[in-house]
Amino acid sequence: MFSRRDFMKQGLIPVFAGSAVPSVFANGVAAAAADSPNAVPSDRILVLVQLAGGNDGLNTVIPFTDGAYHDARPTLRQDQGVLPLNSQLGLHANLKGLKASFDAGQLAIVQGVGYPSPNLSHFASMSIWETANVNSGIGDGWLGRYLNYLDQVGESPNHALEGVSAGSLVPPELRSKAPVTALQSLKTFRLQPVNEHGTQVDVENPLMKFYGAFKGAGPAPFGALFDATLNEALQASHALQATDASYVAKAAYPAKSAIASSLKLVAETIVSGLGVRVAHVTLGGFDNHSNEKPVHDKLLLDLDQALTAFMQDLAGHGYGDKVLVMTWSEFGRRVKENGSAGTDHGTAAPMFLLGAPVKGGLYGQQPSLSALDNGNLKFTTDFRSVYASVLQGYLKAPASDLLGGTYEILPLLKA
Repeated sequence: MFSRRDFMKQGLIPVFAGSAVPSVFANGVAAAAADSPNAVPSDRILVLVQLAGGNDGLNTVIPFTDGAYHDARPTLRQDQGVLPLNSQLGLHANLKGLKASFDAGQLAIVQGVGYPSPNLSHFASMSIWETANVNSGIGDGWLGRYLNYLDQVGESPNHALEGVSAGSLVPPELRSKAPVTALQSLKTFRLQPVNEHGTQVDVENPLMKFYGAFKGAGPAPFGALFDATLNEALQASHALQATDASYVAKAAYPAKSAIASSLKLVAETIVSGLGVRVAHVTLGGFDNHSNEKPVHDKLLLDLDQALTAFMQDLAGHGYGDKVLVMTWSEFGRRVKENGSAGTDHGTAAPMFLLGAPVKGGLYGQQPSLSALDNGNLKFTTDFRSVYASVLQGYLKAPASDLLGGTYEILPLLKA
């Protein structure tokens, strides 16, 4: 069946701010809506935070009582101000907001996350995580497949804001046939009619001409689908503009922080109520082969303050129990520091899942620091098991179909 998404895929939203929907387009909206008989859309939202470059997991969730950790890292070890999670592990001193969430039962930490035969290339390993394909890292993104699934079961909000990326590019994990929007600013986001030279053009005439061509082939379902797509595009554009004009954050985001700005943009888009289902932000700079400590300390402080403000902001707008945040990085770092006071590409690292939907606590097994694989940690939890847990336990999607295999479901999330 020719769906509304098929229209969007074929570039049929060359549309505009400030113009009204031609009356002829309004005729089939109700009919188009009827093509989604299962449309009782979920209000669950997943926000991905990518820690790009390979986060040093051992200096994030710290085995502070393990002598092997101290011996391997004479200059990088964190032995001051560690925030204890139990008698063996603690969070980095700059993760005070996340520690408060852990104490409140709203932070789940999955230990030792990785995959078999780890690839230490940034590009290859990111692709593996983005596609959930450890053999080639090629294909649609795992969350792109989820967005396609929503369309297939009629639960898609059918506009380009169900998948949102803060930035100029759509991340590969959202890559699929589904429309995804890369947002840099709500102020500049408009659906505008332009020609091949980038000049604004008259909207209604070409749209009417196009609409007439489809209508001539048969008014249903194409006319109704086009009506709905056009109407939704306009509504989304106008709603985002209105949100930006009136938005008052319910928390103080850190100034001069790229990750905080990105998360604030995501919060505004979520609060606009347009049906965001998945959002993505990136914090880069974790590839620290030298002089790691001051850089990593600052990155974790930035992450912690931005996430704390984001969660407070969402809670203040009534979205606190509707959003799950998940962090990931393409790999961890080697156990032993190198000769430049840094660490080289490694393997397993922890993942964080944050928000009211989680069952807080420690999950999985902390990898041994004395039984290494060529100097690297042996992973104890397959990252696809975390994905499966989120897809099945939170997003209520068929994890095995979307991931191409069956993986252990971890009890990370509330029903």
